[in-house]
Amino acid sequence: MVGIEEKVHVLVVTFPAQGHVNLAIRLARCLAASNTSLLVSLAAIEAIAQQMHDAGGITTSGSDGHISFETFSDGHGIDDDRNDAFMAQLSTAGPGGLLALIDDLRASGRPVHCLVSNPFVPWVVDVAERFSIPCAMLWVQSCSVYALYYRSFYRLGEFPTPERPDIDVSLPGLPVLKRSEIPSFLVPFEPTLYQCLGDVIFDHIRKLKKVRWVLGNSFHALETEAIQSMSDLTPIIPVGPLVPMELLGKSTAVEAGGDLWKPEDDCLDWLSHQPHKSVIYVAFGSVVILSPKQIEELAWGLAGGGRPFLWVAKPFDRTSEFRLPDEFLDAIAGRGKVVKWCPQVEVLTHPSITCFLTHCGWNSTLETIAAGTPVLALAHWGDQVTNEKFLVDVYSVGIRLERYSEGVVRREEVSRCIEEITKGPRASTIREKAMKLKDAAREALEVEGSSDKNLRAFAEEVMAMAMARGEEAIRACSPTLNEFEGPIT
Repeated sequence: MVGIEEKVHVLVVTFPAQGHVNLAIRLARCLAASNTSLLVSLAAIEAIAQQMHDAGGITTSGSDGHISFETFSDGHGIDDDRNDAFMAQLSTAGPGGLLALIDDLRASGRPVHCLVSNPFVPWVVDVAERFSIPCAMLWVQSCSVYALYYRSFYRLGEFPTPERPDIDVSLPGLPVLKRSEIPSFLVPFEPTLYQCLGDVIFDHIRKLKKVRWVLGNSFHALETEAIQSMSDLTPIIPVGPLVPMELLGKSTAVEAGGDLWKPEDDCLDWLSHQPHKSVIYVAFGSVVILSPKQIEELAWGLAGGGRPFLWVAKPFDRTSEFRLPDEFLDAIAGRGKVVKWCPQVEVLTHPSITCFLTHCGWNSTLETIAAGTPVLALAHWGDQVTNEKFLVDVYSVGIRLERYSEGVVRREEVSRCIEEITKGPRASTIREKAMKLKDAAREALEVEGSSDKNLRAFAEEVMAMAMARGEEAIRACSPTLNEFEGPIT
């Protein structure tokens, strides 16, 4: 039996990317807050932990007073390049690194009683099975996208094919979706960026029978129909929105952050000198890469939009530059600010912000919903296109920037959409709907809110299972390190 003084330990394993790290930290903190008898840890590869440390966040090992931070090896040195083959390398070396970490934690008196995986590290499920440790998956996209992936994998509906490429997708609990509105990974006959990510998501869908809980970063009032549509298949339990507490109107002590790049804090001072609800915030996350033509059109569209703007223009990597058009910075002097990275939570909640021009990644989508900020939607690939559909056509909190034949949003369209969302006939209605969603997001995580109750129920079930199984059962089922010399399939 788990000892009276021993805490039940949940280990959350994150995929090494900015949005995933932030999300894992938020889940870990919410779990720790939901039950004081839980010990919650975050596990990341050593290189990501070092990058977080360099950006001013966590130490490479330790605790922020709420959760502990642990690292495991992905078979590379901290400073090694991680190239296009990284996903395959991670699936080969990651299991052994995670196994070694779990062994070390047990030896230090902190045995793991529950593992939480991520759709992009499906091998975590196999590590949990080898240990006979109950496993949950944190689904990092919307519940609607979860339903799309699941039904596509098990062929529970019609999806585009090479023979019928333009059919609409009509599924229970979802609006009718055009081919351009379903995640790009679900259109396999069309080449798309980062197809390897879609492959590992499907691998995790295949392993769902080994997963006891699917936790969704969403809330019931936002995706009621999609959540209900999966209740008889593989239920998804909404525990979100997993956003910083500041976005939910809750003041918190300073905590270690999950940023992989150091924010330029002077942007907050600049915002403070701008008029109330005047600034267009522009950011496309940590992965989206804009073409030189799109950068040029977006730049001059912002310049011609007549509004101040804050643009996060992050270089693709540490050696490249974000090339802005010649004379652009001179043209926007005093009215626009361009930075490499910024503290997005503080920006979204700043009184000078009027809307958010976003790539519609799910984390950014939930953050802007929690902030009550209207959206200018410019999706690119993956689940972003589905999120854009919901933001614009279902939730009615934004406006879509339309592309032309070459796939580029022209400067005139950027300026037109800025005018429409700030002064157009729909502007006030969009803002009202955004505020209603903000209130619903906060209610979900209030005490006895829908997501709060789901988090507490999950924590209580994990504790009950740990008490019933006991530490000897875990020790008896533990594999040895040499079992993980190759990849788990």
